[in-house]
Amino acid sequence: MKKILVPTDFSEGAFNALIHAIYAAKLLDNSIEIIHAYSMPAAGTNVMVDITDILKKNAEEEMEGLKKRVQILEIAQNTEITYHTAYGSVVDVINRKANEENVSVVLMGTQGASGITEKWLGSNTAAAARNINVPLLAIPVERPYKNIESILFSTDMKVMEDAGCMEFVAKLANITRAEVKFLHVRKSDEQPDEEGYKNQVEKFFTDVNPTFSFTYNENIPEGIEETIKKENPSLLVVVRHDYGFFESIWHSSVSRQIINNASLPILVLNG
Repeated sequence: MKKILVPTDFSEGAFNALIHAIYAAKLLDNSIEIIHAYSMPAAGTNVMVDITDILKKNAEEEMEGLKKRVQILEIAQNTEITYHTAYGSVVDVINRKANEENVSVVLMGTQGASGITEKWLGSNTAAAARNINVPLLAIPVERPYKNIESILFSTDMKVMEDAGCMEFVAKLANITRAEVKFLHVRKSDEQPDEEGYKNQVEKFFTDVNPTFSFTYNENIPEGIEETIKKENPSLLVVVRHDYGFFESIWHSSVSRQIINNASLPILVLNG
């Protein structure tokens, strides 16, 4: 059985993400593993002794408290949930788990923090979005669970060498019967290979007929934001590429506005 990985820092934002994960587990027929990563404070904080054992004990106590909180949730009944604490950074622990086990998606809550990216996803979630190789779903801290009715898939319309990242979205759309729209924010001088990209999409979306649209805007994040405001999708999908599309979304003043509003779940795929 595949599993949904839910990192937690025991905050309310993380607990809200766990609620979403429980619903997702029922949809996908997945189990859930809740993980907490702990590590020594950064060098320069005047820590004179190794407190790893203390951190481990505290983490286990916090996890036990979370376990009791989850066990009384009616929606958690009949869902396989395991709990795990591990030493290391959040990204390292996620990657170890993803490499060793059959992880379908990592689901994390968003937190307010310093920096542009961090204000959107939270420092740990942002780091995971940049550095893990499995789908990551970021849930705004105050976002209640809602059924997925429409998916906005932002794309540069470039044929991908490995389009496997689409498989998760296609499966999600098939299960939820959500409408899927691929959006290309196009600059005036762009001539993407639309036919090639659409052919690639059709290989994965066999039971759902996605639509394609484009808008002209020199600012990609601004174009995406305008579409979000107009169409109010249930989920935004972005693909992390090495050649800058992902970074152009993450680092801009327009992104900052989206980040601060933090009202829309964002699925980050590694393309």
